[in-house]
Amino acid sequence: MALGENIRKLREKANLTQQQLAERLYVSRQTVSRWESGVRCPDLITAKKLAMELDISLDELISDEEVKNIPENMYFWRGPEWEKKRKLKEYKKGLYRLLDVVSSIFLVFMIFQMKREVPIWCTLMVGGIVGVIWLLIFAVDRKMGE
Repeated sequence: MALGENIRKLREKANLTQQQLAERLYVSRQTVSRWESGVRCPDLITAKKLAMELDISLDELISDEEVKNIPENMYFWRGPEWEKKRKLKEYKKGLYRLLDVVSSIFLVFMIFQMKREVPIWCTLMVGGIVGVIWLLIFAVDRKMGE
C-alpha cells in the first residue's frame, strides 16, 4: 500500500521515530506502526495533520507515484494556515539551534564557575537566556497547536 510506505519514508526523512510522530499527532505509537504496515489508514483529519507535520501536501502523502514538477500556484489548498505553520516551524528550528549554542556556552560557564574563574552573574545570565528560549519554544508549540 502506497500510503503506509509514504508515511514510513517521510517519517524517516524527517528524522522522527514512530513515537515522536505519534506524540505530535496525539495518537499511539502502535497506530503509526499500523499505518506504516498498511493494516490501518488514518482518518481524513489525521491524514491532513500528518501531511502538515511532514511538510507535504495531502496529495503527496497518499500518492502512489512521486509527485514532481508541480507548479507552485497549484498548491492552492495549502492556504494561509499552511504558510503560518511552516513559518512557525522554521522559527522553532531556529530557536532550537540558538538553544544548542547558548546551552553549550552555559555548560562552559558552569565548568569554569566550579573553578571560581567566572562571576556567578555570568552563569545566571546565561541560565536566564536558556530559560527564555525554552519559554519561546513552548509559546511557539502552543501557537502551532491552535
